[in-house]
Amino acid sequence: MFRFQYSVLTKAEPALCWDIFSDFSRWNSFAKVYGSIEWREGVPWHAGSRLEIEILRPFESRIEHVITSCTPGHRVGWIDHAMGAAMAQWVTFEGMEKGGTRIHTWGDLVHSGRPIAGRQAEELITSFTRVWYENFRAVCDQIAVGAVLLANAPLVFPNDL
Repeated sequence: MFRFQYSVLTKAEPALCWDIFSDFSRWNSFAKVYGSIEWREGVPWHAGSRLEIEILRPFESRIEHVITSCTPGHRVGWIDHAMGAAMAQWVTFEGMEKGGTRIHTWGDLVHSGRPIAGRQAEELITSFTRVWYENFRAVCDQIAVGAVLLANAPLVFPNDL
């Protein structure tokens, strides 16, 4: 089992961070890997609901995101299954005393040990998580300070994701 974790600090308040996070139509602005994303079952973001996520890069796959727990604006947890791997992941949104939010994610990945798209699963999930959450933070910061998001916003998209 591989445990990963990552945290970012943003100027945005927890409610705004949740609004941005929970709007999956924005996810390609955090990491350009997604195809279609659709709720397949249940009430979105409620325990037991299922979100089907099409991944286009660095490999093509479908991931079933099953929500295990959700308190909007505070925390969400899910389990993913794809390509012989299973992952449990959590995200928390912690309001800071002087304003802003600490967004923290962590998870446990269990997999077969086979490379995925020529990379070890641990390297792939670590790189993806860093890019996704840094870009998420940048969008939260831009919206929190009233910045207009431009098509050429300075977000990071490594070619190998």
